Amino acid sequence: MANKKLKIKLLPTGEIEMTTEGIKGKKCLDYIELMEVLADAKVVRQELTQEYYEEETETIGNDEKNSIYNRYDL
Repeated sequence: MANKKLKIKLLPTGEIEMTTEGIKGKKCLDYIELMEVLADAKVVRQELTQEYYEEETETIGNDEKNSIYNRYDL
């Protein structure tokens, strides 16, 4: 399993910048959705990296999402 990373920066403007690493294919978009929920924020711009166009590996499943959501009472 590849080393997956979710890098988050809080900018002085109050904006949140998030970058995924090690998440190939369209599954990186699941993490964006998760970040919206965790930060109570809305994505206003996204830029796709080369990894987006690579073959998908593992996925974040609904059970994993629900586990994270329930942990934070979202």
